[in-house]
Amino acid sequence: MARKSPAHEIREIGVDLIRPGSQQARRHFDPGALQELAQSIRESGVVQPVVLRTRVWGYELLAGERRWRAAQLAGVHEIPAVIRDDLSDAEAFVLGLIENLQRESLSPMETAAGLKRLGELFSLTHAEIGARVGKSREYVTNYLRLLNLAPEVATLVNEGHIMLGHAKVLAGVALVEQVRWADEIIRHKLTVRELERRLAASREQKMVFRPAKPSDWQRLEQELSDHLACPVLVTADKSGKGELKVKFHSLDELDGVLARIGYVAR
Repeated sequence: MARKSPAHEIREIGVDLIRPGSQQARRHFDPGALQELAQSIRESGVVQPVVLRTRVWGYELLAGERRWRAAQLAGVHEIPAVIRDDLSDAEAFVLGLIENLQRESLSPMETAAGLKRLGELFSLTHAEIGARVGKSREYVTNYLRLLNLAPEVATLVNEGHIMLGHAKVLAGVALVEQVRWADEIIRHKLTVRELERRLAASREQKMVFRPAKPSDWQRLEQELSDHLACPVLVTADKSGKGELKVKFHSLDELDGVLARIGYVAR
């Protein structure tokens, strides 16, 4: 049997000598999941070694931060590790990113940021990024689209209030409108299809009515739409007579409109 290279041998390393790498893609760790892993480590130990690089101050963690954190919670003093001093900074980042993607342990926004960083490091196309991490070009493109989300919406995605399918659609909406549509998704529990239909209807309405109207009418309609969280159409003739139309898609939406204008059923 061929002997392992010394650089790839598994060694026991003190957890207090290890620090997370500066380029780690993962930033959030669920406390409950960490406690579960810690209990497993108390009973069975750390099954899979972490990956480290030697540094003057100790060891830099390249992959396995969740195991390292859980080991600390479990009161373990040493964990198995593979030392990879042969890796460059860029190669170390790729190794950690691939492990996290394979384990599906990154949040959507962490995945997007990691893929973007990978592309920047090596000047890769979306297809080439996908090849590096074992994913399709479509996978990479869809995640990179999430970087177009407003910060408030990105937070909702990471916290699981908005699903990835909704987020991909919202990424194509203007930043100033994303938060309003995110609120629509959550309040009315919209499916992705329902969101797409409402967005299409909203765009069609803008195309049909907005260009022919003075900017002050357009602004009034937009402000009323934002206030009522429903499409609003205002029409008026030169004498000042006209109509105010509010479009709703469900009785729940109607209840929301009525509440916003202060109507209370008797």
